[in-house]
Amino acid sequence: MLRATLSLLLSLSFNAFAQDTSLQGVWQISSTAYDGEIVDLPQPPQIKIFTAERVIYTYYSPLSDDQPAYLSVGHGTYAYKAGSLTETIENHSNPDLIGETFEVEVSVSADGDTFTQVVDLGKYVLRETWARVE
Repeated sequence: MLRATLSLLLSLSFNAFAQDTSLQGVWQISSTAYDGEIVDLPQPPQIKIFTAERVIYTYYSPLSDDQPAYLSVGHGTYAYKAGSLTETIENHSNPDLIGETFEVEVSVSADGDTFTQVVDLGKYVLRETWARVE
């Protein structure tokens, strides 16, 4: 009886600290909105890849009147549990982001094929929806 009780307690304590694996896979951005206003997505679309512990992503910004086109890439570690995603950037094409940690609210669809992240940036709120590619 004592052995079964200890086994159950260890299992429960492990699960309390275990990371949710529902984000593992390859994702492509499908929509973006700033303060409720839909934003046209640049092409090629942004990609995020989550492994068991790491995240890598790309972002393309097309040529505009005041900026040249550029491609950003970054990677780091992440933790996802109970709707909270924390990403810590270890390398990025923008050196100012290296070492930064970002925390966002995330909800994964019931079928696991999309997730939405909401980022409160103070001045405005960014809402992104991502679709599973694989």
